[in-house]
Amino acid sequence: MRLAQALFAPRAVALIGASGDAGKNTARPQRYLRKHGYAGRIVPVNATRDEVLGERAYRRLADAPGEVDHAFIMVEDVEAALEDCAHKGVAIASIYSNGFADAGDAGAERQARLLERSRALGVRLLGPNSMGVIDLPGRLALTVNAVLEADSLPAGSTSLISQSGTMLGTLLSRGAARGLGYAKLVSVGNEADLGVGELVELLVDDADTRVIALFLETVRDAERLAHAARKAHAAGKPLVAYKLGRSALGEALARSHTGALAGTDVALDAFFRDCGIVRVDMLESLIEITPLLRNREPPNLRRQARVAVVTTTGGGAAAVVDRLGLAGIELSGMHDLTMAGNAQGYRATLENLLASADCDAVLAAVGSSAQFHPEFAVEPILTARRTAKPLVAFLTPHAERSLALLAEHGVPAFRTPEACADSLAAFFAWRAPREI
Repeated sequence: MRLAQALFAPRAVALIGASGDAGKNTARPQRYLRKHGYAGRIVPVNATRDEVLGERAYRRLADAPGEVDHAFIMVEDVEAALEDCAHKGVAIASIYSNGFADAGDAGAERQARLLERSRALGVRLLGPNSMGVIDLPGRLALTVNAVLEADSLPAGSTSLISQSGTMLGTLLSRGAARGLGYAKLVSVGNEADLGVGELVELLVDDADTRVIALFLETVRDAERLAHAARKAHAAGKPLVAYKLGRSALGEALARSHTGALAGTDVALDAFFRDCGIVRVDMLESLIEITPLLRNREPPNLRRQARVAVVTTTGGGAAAVVDRLGLAGIELSGMHDLTMAGNAQGYRATLENLLASADCDAVLAAVGSSAQFHPEFAVEPILTARRTAKPLVAFLTPHAERSLALLAEHGVPAFRTPEACADSLAAFFAWRAPREI
Protein backbone atom coordinates (compact mmCIF):
# COMPACT_ATOMS: atom_id res chain seq x y z
CA MET A 1 0.00 0.00 0.00
CA ARG A 2 1.25 3.50 -0.83
CA LEU A 3 2.20 5.68 2.13
CA ALA A 4 -0.24 8.44 1.15
CA GLN A 5 -3.16 6.02 1.08
CA ALA A 6 -2.29 4.49 4.44
CA LEU A 7 -1.87 7.96 5.95
CA PHE A 8 -4.88 9.76 4.50
CA ALA A 9 -7.25 7.07 3.22
CA PRO A 10 -6.75 3.91 5.30
CA ARG A 11 -9.19 1.07 4.78
CA ALA A 12 -8.98 0.21 8.48
CA VAL A 13 -7.71 2.13 11.51
CA ALA A 14 -6.62 0.64 14.84
CA LEU A 15 -6.99 2.81 17.93
CA ILE A 16 -4.49 1.39 20.40
CA GLY A 17 -5.45 2.57 23.88
CA ALA A 18 -8.99 3.58 22.95
CA SER A 19 -10.88 4.62 26.08
CA GLY A 20 -14.42 3.68 27.01
CA ASP A 21 -14.76 6.98 28.88
CA ALA A 22 -16.18 9.39 26.29
CA GLY A 23 -14.78 12.35 28.24
CA LYS A 24 -11.13 11.31 27.81
CA ASN A 25 -8.82 12.46 25.04
CA THR A 26 -8.13 8.84 24.12
CA ALA A 27 -11.83 8.35 23.31
CA ARG A 28 -11.89 11.23 20.85
CA PRO A 29 -10.49 9.54 17.72
CA GLN A 30 -13.20 6.88 17.79
CA ARG A 31 -15.95 9.45 18.41
CA TYR A 32 -14.65 11.80 15.72
CA LEU A 33 -14.22 9.10 13.09
CA ARG A 34 -17.86 8.08 13.59
CA LYS A 35 -19.14 11.65 13.89
CA HIS A 36 -17.55 12.83 10.64
CA GLY A 37 -18.46 9.82 8.55
CA TYR A 38 -15.29 7.77 8.16
CA ALA A 39 -16.27 4.90 5.88
CA GLY A 40 -13.48 2.49 6.79
CA ARG A 41 -13.27 -0.07 9.57
CA ILE A 42 -12.47 1.09 13.12
CA VAL A 43 -10.62 -1.31 15.43
CA PRO A 44 -10.58 -0.19 19.10
CA VAL A 45 -7.82 -1.87 21.11
CA ASN A 46 -8.06 -1.83 24.90
CA ALA A 47 -6.14 -4.22 27.16
CA THR A 48 -8.99 -4.50 29.69
CA ARG A 49 -12.21 -4.22 27.66
CA ASP A 50 -14.12 -6.15 25.02
CA GLU A 51 -16.35 -3.19 24.20
CA VAL A 52 -15.52 0.50 23.76
CA LEU A 53 -18.18 3.14 23.19
CA GLY A 54 -20.62 0.51 22.03
CA GLU A 55 -18.27 -1.16 19.56
CA ARG A 56 -16.43 -4.48 19.67
CA ALA A 57 -12.95 -3.97 21.09
CA TYR A 58 -9.90 -6.22 21.24
CA ARG A 59 -7.42 -6.85 24.04
CA ARG A 60 -4.55 -7.01 21.54
CA LEU A 61 -4.21 -5.83 17.98
CA ALA A 62 -3.36 -9.40 16.95
CA ASP A 63 -6.84 -10.47 18.07
CA ALA A 64 -8.59 -8.19 15.59
CA PRO A 65 -9.69 -9.74 12.27
CA GLY A 66 -8.64 -8.40 8.89
CA GLU A 67 -5.88 -6.08 7.73
CA VAL A 68 -5.13 -2.70 9.33
CA ASP A 69 -3.46 0.11 7.37
CA HIS A 70 -3.00 2.80 10.03
CA ALA A 71 -2.66 2.60 13.81
CA PHE A 72 -3.12 5.48 16.24
CA ILE A 73 -1.08 4.74 19.39
CA MET A 74 -2.26 6.28 22.67
CA VAL A 75 -0.54 4.07 25.28
CA GLU A 76 2.65 4.56 27.29
CA ASP A 77 4.26 1.34 26.05
CA VAL A 78 4.70 2.58 22.51
CA GLU A 79 7.48 0.08 21.85
CA ALA A 80 5.21 -2.93 22.48
CA ALA A 81 2.46 -1.35 20.40
CA LEU A 82 4.92 -0.90 17.53
CA GLU A 83 5.80 -4.61 17.63
CA ASP A 84 2.08 -5.45 17.47
CA CYS A 85 1.66 -3.13 14.49
CA ALA A 86 4.49 -4.84 12.62
CA HIS A 87 3.05 -8.30 13.22
CA LYS A 88 -0.31 -7.07 11.92
CA GLY A 89 1.21 -5.57 8.76
CA VAL A 90 0.35 -1.94 9.66
CA ALA A 91 1.90 0.48 7.17
CA ILE A 92 2.01 3.57 9.38
CA ALA A 93 1.62 4.26 13.09
CA SER A 94 0.69 7.73 14.33
CA ILE A 95 1.92 8.17 17.90
CA TYR A 96 -0.01 10.48 20.21
CA SER A 97 2.03 9.42 23.25
CA ASN A 98 4.80 11.76 24.42
CA GLY A 99 7.96 11.22 26.46
CA PHE A 100 10.43 11.13 23.60
CA ALA A 101 12.52 13.98 22.11
CA ASP A 102 10.09 16.36 23.81
CA ALA A 103 11.32 15.04 27.18
CA GLY A 104 15.05 15.78 27.27
CA ASP A 105 18.11 13.67 26.52
CA ALA A 106 16.68 10.40 27.84
CA GLY A 107 13.57 10.89 25.76
CA ALA A 108 15.63 11.67 22.68
CA GLU A 109 17.58 8.43 23.15
CA ARG A 110 14.31 6.54 23.52
CA GLN A 111 13.05 8.10 20.30
CA ALA A 112 16.22 7.10 18.44
CA ARG A 113 15.75 3.49 19.54
CA LEU A 114 12.11 3.58 18.49
CA LEU A 115 13.00 4.87 15.05
CA GLU A 116 15.71 2.25 14.58
CA ARG A 117 13.25 -0.50 15.50
CA SER A 118 10.48 0.89 13.28
CA ARG A 119 12.82 0.88 10.29
CA ALA A 120 13.82 -2.69 10.99
CA LEU A 121 10.14 -3.66 11.20
CA GLY A 122 9.09 -1.67 8.13
CA VAL A 123 6.52 0.50 9.91
CA ARG A 124 6.51 4.25 9.18
CA LEU A 125 5.97 6.63 12.11
CA LEU A 126 4.10 9.93 12.46
CA GLY A 127 5.14 11.56 15.72
CA PRO A 128 5.66 10.80 18.54
CA ASN A 129 3.72 13.62 20.24
CA SER A 130 1.41 13.92 17.22
CA MET A 131 -2.27 14.85 17.42
CA GLY A 132 -2.96 12.93 14.25
CA VAL A 133 -4.32 13.40 10.74
CA ILE A 134 -7.46 14.98 9.27
CA ASP A 135 -8.68 14.59 5.69
CA LEU A 136 -11.88 16.62 5.35
CA PRO A 137 -12.85 15.59 1.80
CA GLY A 138 -12.10 11.97 2.73
CA ARG A 139 -13.93 12.19 6.10
CA LEU A 140 -10.94 10.95 8.08
CA ALA A 141 -10.79 12.51 11.55
CA LEU A 142 -7.98 10.51 13.14
CA THR A 143 -7.10 13.02 15.85
CA VAL A 144 -7.57 14.03 19.47
CA ASN A 145 -7.95 17.71 18.56
CA ALA A 146 -11.17 19.05 20.08
CA VAL A 147 -12.02 21.14 17.00
CA LEU A 148 -13.62 17.97 15.61
CA GLU A 149 -16.42 18.38 18.17
CA ALA A 150 -17.89 20.74 15.53
CA ASP A 151 -20.74 19.17 13.62
CA SER A 152 -19.27 20.12 10.27
CA LEU A 153 -16.17 21.83 8.94
CA PRO A 154 -15.72 23.23 5.43
CA ALA A 155 -13.44 21.40 3.04
CA GLY A 156 -11.11 23.46 0.89
CA SER A 157 -8.03 23.24 -1.30
CA THR A 158 -5.39 24.23 1.28
CA SER A 159 -3.56 21.53 3.22
CA LEU A 160 -1.76 22.24 6.49
CA ILE A 161 1.30 20.65 8.06
CA SER A 162 1.84 21.76 11.66
CA GLN A 163 4.52 21.15 14.25
CA SER A 164 1.93 22.15 16.85
CA GLY A 165 -1.00 19.80 17.22
CA THR A 166 -3.13 22.41 18.95
CA MET A 167 -2.69 24.82 16.05
CA LEU A 168 -4.49 22.39 13.73
CA GLY A 169 -7.71 23.21 15.55
CA THR A 170 -6.89 26.90 15.79
CA LEU A 171 -6.34 27.32 12.06
CA LEU A 172 -9.18 25.01 11.10
CA SER A 173 -11.72 26.86 13.26
CA ARG A 174 -10.50 30.33 12.30
CA GLY A 175 -10.56 29.40 8.65
CA ALA A 176 -14.11 28.05 8.97
CA ALA A 177 -15.23 31.39 10.44
CA ARG A 178 -14.06 33.03 7.20
CA GLY A 179 -15.53 30.42 4.90
CA LEU A 180 -12.06 29.03 4.21
CA GLY A 181 -11.72 25.27 4.45
CA TYR A 182 -8.87 22.79 4.38
CA ALA A 183 -8.20 19.55 2.55
CA LYS A 184 -5.72 17.70 4.72
CA LEU A 185 -4.17 18.61 8.08
CA VAL A 186 -1.25 16.78 9.69
CA SER A 187 0.29 17.17 13.15
CA VAL A 188 3.90 16.02 12.77
CA GLY A 189 4.88 15.98 16.44
CA ASN A 190 8.57 15.22 16.95
CA GLU A 191 9.17 14.11 13.33
CA ALA A 192 11.12 11.03 14.36
CA ASP A 193 10.45 9.54 10.93
CA LEU A 194 7.86 11.22 8.70
CA GLY A 195 8.74 14.92 8.55
CA VAL A 196 7.56 18.17 7.05
CA GLY A 197 9.54 17.79 3.83
CA GLU A 198 8.26 14.31 3.01
CA LEU A 199 4.70 15.35 3.83
CA VAL A 200 5.00 18.32 1.45
CA GLU A 201 6.06 15.84 -1.25
CA LEU A 202 2.98 13.71 -0.55
CA LEU A 203 0.70 16.76 -0.75
CA VAL A 204 2.25 17.86 -4.04
CA ASP A 205 0.82 14.63 -5.48
CA ASP A 206 -2.55 15.08 -3.74
CA ALA A 207 -5.43 15.99 -6.06
CA ASP A 208 -7.34 17.85 -3.31
CA THR A 209 -4.44 20.18 -2.46
CA ARG A 210 -3.72 23.43 -4.33
CA VAL A 211 -1.85 25.38 -1.60
CA ILE A 212 0.34 23.95 1.18
CA ALA A 213 0.58 25.84 4.48
CA LEU A 214 3.20 25.21 7.17
CA PHE A 215 3.07 26.10 10.87
CA LEU A 216 6.68 25.69 11.98
CA GLU A 217 8.56 25.86 15.24
CA THR A 218 11.83 24.67 13.69
CA VAL A 219 13.27 23.24 10.49
CA ARG A 220 14.64 19.78 11.22
CA ASP A 221 15.56 18.59 7.72
CA ALA A 222 16.33 21.63 5.57
CA GLU A 223 17.61 19.60 2.61
CA ARG A 224 14.41 17.52 2.35
CA LEU A 225 12.20 20.60 2.73
CA ALA A 226 14.17 22.47 0.05
CA HIS A 227 13.71 19.57 -2.36
CA ALA A 228 10.01 19.37 -1.54
CA ALA A 229 9.55 23.13 -2.00
CA ARG A 230 11.05 22.94 -5.49
CA LYS A 231 8.80 20.02 -6.31
CA ALA A 232 5.79 22.02 -5.12
CA HIS A 233 6.82 25.00 -7.26
CA ALA A 234 7.19 22.78 -10.33
CA ALA A 235 3.69 21.42 -9.72
CA GLY A 236 2.20 24.91 -9.37
CA LYS A 237 1.36 24.45 -5.68
CA PRO A 238 2.43 27.49 -3.61
CA LEU A 239 4.03 26.80 -0.24
CA VAL A 240 3.48 29.33 2.58
CA ALA A 241 5.02 29.23 6.05
CA TYR A 242 4.49 30.87 9.43
CA LYS A 243 7.42 30.20 11.73
CA LEU A 244 7.80 30.89 15.41
CA GLY A 245 11.07 32.19 16.79
CA ARG A 246 11.37 35.71 15.33
CA SER A 247 12.43 36.92 18.79
CA ALA A 248 14.94 35.37 21.17
CA LEU A 249 12.10 34.48 23.56
CA GLY A 250 10.05 32.88 20.79
CA GLU A 251 13.05 30.86 19.63
CA ALA A 252 13.68 29.60 23.16
CA LEU A 253 10.03 28.56 23.58
CA ALA A 254 10.02 26.78 20.22
CA ARG A 255 13.20 24.92 21.15
CA SER A 256 11.80 23.78 24.48
CA HIS A 257 8.57 22.54 22.90
CA THR A 258 10.03 20.63 19.96
CA GLY A 259 13.28 19.36 21.40
CA ALA A 260 15.14 20.70 18.34
CA LEU A 261 17.26 23.72 17.57
CA ALA A 262 15.22 26.49 16.00
CA GLY A 263 18.04 28.07 13.97
CA THR A 264 18.71 31.75 13.42
CA ASP A 265 15.79 33.65 11.94
CA VAL A 266 17.88 35.58 9.42
CA ALA A 267 19.25 32.35 7.98
CA LEU A 268 15.80 30.79 7.85
CA ASP A 269 14.40 33.86 6.09
CA ALA A 270 17.02 33.47 3.38
CA PHE A 271 16.36 29.73 3.23
CA PHE A 272 12.63 30.25 2.66
CA ARG A 273 13.28 32.85 -0.03
CA ASP A 274 15.77 30.66 -1.88
CA CYS A 275 13.33 27.73 -1.78
CA GLY A 276 10.41 29.76 -3.11
CA ILE A 277 8.51 29.48 0.18
CA VAL A 278 6.24 32.44 0.98
CA ARG A 279 6.82 33.60 4.56
CA VAL A 280 4.17 35.48 6.52
CA ASP A 281 4.70 37.27 9.82
CA MET A 282 1.19 36.92 11.21
CA LEU A 283 -0.85 33.85 12.12
CA GLU A 284 -3.96 35.42 10.57
CA SER A 285 -2.06 35.78 7.31
CA LEU A 286 -1.34 32.05 7.17
CA ILE A 287 -5.10 31.52 6.96
CA GLU A 288 -6.12 34.45 4.80
CA ILE A 289 -3.30 34.53 2.23
CA THR A 290 -4.14 31.17 0.67
CA PRO A 291 -6.72 32.44 -1.89
CA LEU A 292 -4.15 35.05 -2.96
CA LEU A 293 -1.60 32.33 -3.71
CA ARG A 294 -3.87 29.70 -5.23
CA ASN A 295 -3.32 29.20 -8.97
CA ARG A 296 -0.70 31.97 -9.05
CA GLU A 297 3.03 32.02 -9.72
CA PRO A 298 5.66 34.16 -7.96
CA PRO A 299 5.48 37.76 -9.23
CA ASN A 300 9.30 37.99 -9.17
CA LEU A 301 9.16 41.80 -9.03
CA ARG A 302 12.48 43.62 -9.35
CA ARG A 303 11.07 46.94 -8.15
CA GLN A 304 8.74 48.22 -5.42
CA ALA A 305 5.23 46.82 -5.74
CA ARG A 306 2.38 49.26 -6.44
CA VAL A 307 -1.16 48.84 -5.12
CA ALA A 308 -4.28 50.78 -6.14
CA VAL A 309 -6.96 51.25 -3.48
CA VAL A 310 -10.71 51.59 -4.00
CA THR A 311 -12.50 52.46 -0.79
CA THR A 312 -15.80 53.20 0.87
CA THR A 313 -14.07 53.97 4.17
CA GLY A 314 -11.44 56.68 4.41
CA GLY A 315 -10.18 55.61 7.81
CA GLY A 316 -10.10 51.92 6.93
CA ALA A 317 -8.19 52.59 3.73
CA ALA A 318 -5.71 54.79 5.58
CA ALA A 319 -5.11 52.05 8.15
CA VAL A 320 -4.15 49.48 5.53
CA VAL A 321 -2.23 51.94 3.32
CA ASP A 322 -0.15 52.93 6.35
CA ARG A 323 0.77 49.28 6.86
CA LEU A 324 1.53 48.81 3.17
CA GLY A 325 3.92 51.76 3.36
CA LEU A 326 5.76 50.18 6.28
CA ALA A 327 6.17 47.06 4.12
CA GLY A 328 7.70 49.11 1.32
CA ILE A 329 4.68 48.91 -1.00
CA GLU A 330 3.82 52.02 -2.97
CA LEU A 331 0.34 53.47 -3.43
CA SER A 332 -0.42 53.95 -7.12
CA GLY A 333 -3.75 55.68 -6.46
CA MET A 334 -6.59 56.13 -3.98
CA HIS A 335 -10.16 56.02 -5.34
CA ASP A 336 -12.61 57.10 -2.64
CA LEU A 337 -16.22 56.16 -3.45
CA THR A 338 -17.54 56.77 0.05
CA MET A 339 -19.94 59.54 -0.89
CA ALA A 340 -20.34 59.36 -4.65
CA GLY A 341 -20.20 55.69 -5.51
CA ASN A 342 -22.78 53.24 -6.82
CA ALA A 343 -22.47 49.54 -7.58
CA GLN A 344 -21.96 50.03 -11.31
CA GLY A 345 -19.36 52.74 -10.81
CA TYR A 346 -17.60 50.68 -8.15
CA ARG A 347 -17.31 47.68 -10.47
CA ALA A 348 -16.17 49.85 -13.38
CA THR A 349 -13.44 51.41 -11.22
CA LEU A 350 -12.21 47.98 -10.15
CA GLU A 351 -12.16 46.71 -13.73
CA ASN A 352 -10.28 49.76 -15.00
CA LEU A 353 -7.61 49.34 -12.35
CA LEU A 354 -7.35 45.59 -12.93
CA ALA A 355 -6.65 46.35 -16.59
CA SER A 356 -4.21 49.18 -15.85
CA ALA A 357 -0.45 48.84 -16.12
CA ASP A 358 0.03 51.36 -13.31
CA CYS A 359 -0.50 48.94 -10.42
CA ASP A 360 0.38 45.37 -9.46
CA ALA A 361 -2.69 44.66 -7.32
CA VAL A 362 -6.05 46.22 -6.50
CA LEU A 363 -7.27 46.52 -2.92
CA ALA A 364 -10.94 47.12 -2.13
CA ALA A 365 -11.26 48.60 1.38
CA VAL A 366 -14.88 48.17 2.49
CA GLY A 367 -16.57 49.94 5.40
CA SER A 368 -19.80 49.21 7.27
CA SER A 369 -21.59 48.47 4.01
CA ALA A 370 -19.89 45.05 4.05
CA GLN A 371 -22.05 44.17 7.02
CA PHE A 372 -25.31 45.88 6.10
CA HIS A 373 -25.22 46.52 2.32
CA PRO A 374 -23.18 43.76 0.65
CA GLU A 375 -25.07 44.34 -2.60
CA PHE A 376 -23.10 47.59 -2.96
CA ALA A 377 -19.82 46.90 -1.24
CA VAL A 378 -19.17 43.22 -1.96
CA GLU A 379 -21.19 42.33 -5.05
CA PRO A 380 -19.13 44.59 -7.35
CA ILE A 381 -15.98 42.84 -6.11
CA LEU A 382 -17.52 39.46 -6.87
CA THR A 383 -18.71 40.40 -10.33
CA ALA A 384 -15.78 42.52 -11.53
CA ARG A 385 -14.12 41.09 -14.63
CA ARG A 386 -10.91 39.47 -13.43
CA THR A 387 -7.43 39.60 -14.88
CA ALA A 388 -4.23 37.91 -13.75
CA LYS A 389 -3.72 40.84 -11.38
CA PRO A 390 -4.69 40.15 -7.75
CA LEU A 391 -7.90 41.71 -6.43
CA VAL A 392 -8.13 41.61 -2.63
CA ALA A 393 -10.58 42.96 -0.06
CA PHE A 394 -10.18 44.39 3.42
CA LEU A 395 -13.41 44.52 5.44
CA THR A 396 -13.43 46.91 8.40
CA PRO A 397 -16.61 45.63 10.15
CA HIS A 398 -17.39 42.17 11.46
CA ALA A 399 -19.07 40.85 8.32
CA GLU A 400 -19.13 37.04 8.24
CA ARG A 401 -21.61 36.81 5.37
CA SER A 402 -19.48 39.04 3.15
CA LEU A 403 -16.33 37.12 4.09
CA ALA A 404 -18.04 33.85 3.19
CA LEU A 405 -19.23 35.26 -0.16
CA LEU A 406 -15.74 36.45 -1.02
CA ALA A 407 -14.22 33.10 -0.01
CA GLU A 408 -16.80 31.26 -2.10
CA HIS A 409 -15.75 33.27 -5.14
CA GLY A 410 -12.02 32.88 -4.46
CA VAL A 411 -11.42 36.54 -3.56
CA PRO A 412 -8.72 37.01 -0.87
CA ALA A 413 -10.38 38.85 2.04
CA PHE A 414 -8.84 40.20 5.23
CA ARG A 415 -10.26 41.18 8.60
CA THR A 416 -7.40 43.40 9.78
CA PRO A 417 -5.18 45.95 8.02
CA GLU A 418 -2.12 44.25 9.50
CA ALA A 419 -2.90 40.84 7.97
CA CYS A 420 -3.86 42.44 4.66
CA ALA A 421 -0.56 44.33 4.39
CA ASP A 422 1.46 41.37 5.66
CA SER A 423 -0.10 39.08 3.04
CA LEU A 424 0.42 41.51 0.17
CA ALA A 425 4.02 42.11 1.25
CA ALA A 426 4.66 38.36 1.45
CA PHE A 427 3.08 37.85 -1.97
CA PHE A 428 5.19 40.53 -3.64
CA ALA A 429 8.35 39.23 -1.94
CA TRP A 430 7.66 35.76 -3.35
CA ARG A 431 10.34 34.50 -5.71
CA ALA A 432 10.76 31.35 -7.75
CA PRO A 433 13.23 28.93 -6.11
CA ARG A 434 16.86 29.80 -6.70
CA GLU A 435 18.43 27.58 -9.32
CA ILE A 436 20.95 25.10 -7.95
